[in-house]
Amino acid sequence: MGIRYEKDTILNWVNEMGKFLRLLVEQWEGQLQDLEPQTIQQGYEDFFNKEREDLLQLTEQELMVYAASLEPEQIRPLAQLLMYDGLLQQDQMALQKAKVLFDYHMRSSGSFSFEDYGYLSQIEKALK
Repeated sequence: MGIRYEKDTILNWVNEMGKFLRLLVEQWEGQLQDLEPQTIQQGYEDFFNKEREDLLQLTEQELMVYAASLEPEQIRPLAQLLMYDGLLQQDQMALQKAKVLFDYHMRSSGSFSFEDYGYLSQIEKALK
């Protein structure tokens, strides 16, 4: 019963995080104009129990240690949150952290995703 509870909990988390990321995507694509600036900060706190600034202050090594402490299903959404945060606020540090997490996620999970490579390309363009 405990395993089912944990599985349901992470699935609920993934669903809620997906809804939150859709708001950021809509803002980035210009379909949503009324996203308040504190919304992104609240996302870090609600979904990762971390302040935005605390995550941005981590070194790459510390960020990978933190990512390793997360459920595997949480790493990619954190990378996406950092990416959209960086794109919307033109924050190079957030973009660099997103790049590190996407790379870490692909290496640690052994997954290959054209979408993730597209995200990495978008990050590279924004970092130039």
